Amino acid sequence: MSPALAILKAYVAKRWTLAKLRTRQDIKIRQDKLLANLLEHAGANIPFYKPHAGKHFAYWPFIDKAQTLAHFSELNAHRVTAEQAWEVAEKSLAEANHSGRLGDLTIGTSSGTSGNRGLFLISEAERYQWLGSILARTLPDFPFTRHRIAVMMATGNALYETTRQSGRLAFGFYDLRHGIATHRQGMEAFAPDVLVAPPKALRAVAEQNFKIKPAHIFAGGEVLDPLDAIPVTSRYGTAPRSIYQATEGFIGIACRCGMIHLNEDDMLIEREPVEGYPDRFVPIITDLRRRAQAMIRYRLNDILVLSPYRCACGSPLQAIDRIEGRCDDVIEIAEGVTLMPEAIRVAILDAERRLDDFRFEQIGHRRFRVRLPYDAPEESEARVDASLRSLFEQHGGNGIAIQMTRGIHEPIAGKLRRIRRINPGAPVSQAGAMQREWM
Repeated sequence: MSPALAILKAYVAKRWTLAKLRTRQDIKIRQDKLLANLLEHAGANIPFYKPHAGKHFAYWPFIDKAQTLAHFSELNAHRVTAEQAWEVAEKSLAEANHSGRLGDLTIGTSSGTSGNRGLFLISEAERYQWLGSILARTLPDFPFTRHRIAVMMATGNALYETTRQSGRLAFGFYDLRHGIATHRQGMEAFAPDVLVAPPKALRAVAEQNFKIKPAHIFAGGEVLDPLDAIPVTSRYGTAPRSIYQATEGFIGIACRCGMIHLNEDDMLIEREPVEGYPDRFVPIITDLRRRAQAMIRYRLNDILVLSPYRCACGSPLQAIDRIEGRCDDVIEIAEGVTLMPEAIRVAILDAERRLDDFRFEQIGHRRFRVRLPYDAPEESEARVDASLRSLFEQHGGNGIAIQMTRGIHEPIAGKLRRIRRINPGAPVSQAGAMQREWM
């Protein structure tokens, strides 16, 4: 089967699957069937899981990024070692003509939000399945309409080379390590109708007034903040939609209403409660379709906020209000007293509504630093300082030191984290009992 036909087949299959899923019970039935097949395969073919073959899913272990890298060869069916995979991945990044392939496997990496890069491998069939799923959720008029898609990335990734083989799509790739302005001429000549980039890159393209007319705009790689979405929407008349994807897989995407839905048709997502915040959870994902490398009960480092409502688009897939941020960016203002990043964000922006950017960092015990743009209003520092102190005091955070500075210097290719903890230490969030809930 040709690559173009394989991608089209995957696209049609995904559109058909999504159309059939009308209720939460439909999703559960599908997940139960796929999970049984996955556990049978993993117990027989993935060395790490052979001791768990035949056990109920509840007794299978949880893993995280560190364990995945440490047991890389035991967690894939081909016994590829991490050393072999890194060698292929590094060559792919360094050499433009290197395919990033190891036999029939594609090796890829993530840039790593905190410098801890991820590593993955997928089979050729899984590459086509991935692209078919992406297209089914983003471009419902494919393949009847041709699309020109501009993708801006901070690193190369062999996975995206699959897209060159689709036939009905033209792709332009732009390396963020070279900056934004260097791509103006090439992107304007390419004239994309679809633009995919991290939020701050989308904002830079809009603020530098690239003369393009994208009908679809997607933000990935970072949490999409309204601070970045507003200028993009204003410039191009199209609101960016979030794509929630990581090394661990394609986890969710915003629908036409702007609400992020988790891809529960392909993933089982358990919830680790965040203590003190009943509407928030840490996702534990099991990719029900992957076979080359197992991704079973994998704990992500994100905090998601559940939506209490069914989305107006009608999808039964679980909707989330937002991705709150990383577990280790929960702010600790006193012993055992924490604040979610959203609370910090609201306190800063409510204090000075003219701000269009900021950085907030916890740099030590009860020590914080706030960075504002050079051109922020003169009274901004005093207003933000007062607002944060009021927030902290309401929650028992006294004796707080806040350092106010001007100037935000950040490379366009780096990960944007407006609120973060940069002091060493374990994540603040505490694990609760796992839940498999159906809403």
